[in-house]
Amino acid sequence: MIWTGDPAQGTGVFGNLNCDSPGSITVGQDPDHGAVWQYQKPAGDNRCESHGISVDGQKYRFQNDSTYYFGWWSKLSSLADDNANFQWKSYGDGMTQNWPFVIKVKDGRMVVLQRQPDNQQQIVWTSNPIMTDTWYHYVVGVHTSDDLTGGWIQLWFNGQPQTFSDGTTQYSCRTWDVSNDPKWGVYGAEDTDFTNTVAGLKLGTSYDDVSN
Repeated sequence: MIWTGDPAQGTGVFGNLNCDSPGSITVGQDPDHGAVWQYQKPAGDNRCESHGISVDGQKYRFQNDSTYYFGWWSKLSSLADDNANFQWKSYGDGMTQNWPFVIKVKDGRMVVLQRQPDNQQQIVWTSNPIMTDTWYHYVVGVHTSDDLTGGWIQLWFNGQPQTFSDGTTQYSCRTWDVSNDPKWGVYGAEDTDFTNTVAGLKLGTSYDDVSN
């Protein structure tokens, strides 16, 4: 286990926040999960996200040629199409991908949208229809590589391993740029009041670290 995003520790568990007022990232209480994060993006705003993580008071630096597993629970107040509820986001001068992949809402389903260099985008996974105000569990495995097909993505949805559009459970693609960080929250759906409630945030080096 590398990190847990425990709401009891406050927003200092994140690297920083990208959420301008009147949007907010606050701690709420849920009967199933106890203390939870509430990312509240009002209509008229485009974004309310946390950016990166903090370990022992320092922003954590993800590395190339490494394997990470992210786990979390999420429930959404809206099924409006958006840009992202989770981003594996690129940063730094000279980056070529902007974001190697995101998880977002499209047509009432969750999808994984992957982006190769030169803005080559494709949906590589689509869920069954989902519902608002319903908890769903995600585990995302990422092996980082700046080679075109040297990295990979894995996904477990509600505890079940998922098959990608190429028929595999490990989608090969470029997953590393100059630097990369995870982002949770709401990005897009500018015309919609949209809350993403998130619980059980974890980062580890194996599936078992983050699977519940």
